[in-house]
Amino acid sequence: MKNWHNFKAYKNMNKKYYLLFALFISVISVFAQKKDENEIKKMTADFEANKTKLELPLINSKVDFKTLYLDENRKPLRGVDIISKDSSNFVSPANGYVTAVFPDEEKYFSVIVCHGDYFIVYSHVEKAFVTSMQNITKGQYIGSAPLDKQGNRRLHIEIWYNSDKLWPPDWFKKS
Repeated sequence: MKNWHNFKAYKNMNKKYYLLFALFISVISVFAQKKDENEIKKMTADFEANKTKLELPLINSKVDFKTLYLDENRKPLRGVDIISKDSSNFVSPANGYVTAVFPDEEKYFSVIVCHGDYFIVYSHVEKAFVTSMQNITKGQYIGSAPLDKQGNRRLHIEIWYNSDKLWPPDWFKKS
């Protein structure tokens, strides 16, 4: 069952479609895990109740607004990069379960964690400490972020509500 999603075959897809495909597979995994509908509703409600209260996944980190991904109208396109000088390991800001771990650019990975109807996509992951179909708890280590050229640990995150992308800084505590 764990090998039903082989993302390597889709490596040459356009990045946008690759991520949408991964999210689609993540939604399917909700049914594959046979999660109770009440459990999904509870995770969704818990995640929504913590909007603006979630801790950033990297310890002592901040949002790097210098590397935003903008569309042609200069509006944020997708997630943001989180940077830290202190820690390479990052944690889950809420209870959930891992729906997919797959290779992304070059030698890195992406990890998709489901929080009910919400998904957090962690990209540019150096090493994943979790596997697909694994339940995780708030504060549990998910993986490690690699060093960038400036010597910072850098992690890209996106938050999705079903197939709608959300602006991640709206969800995390302001420091």
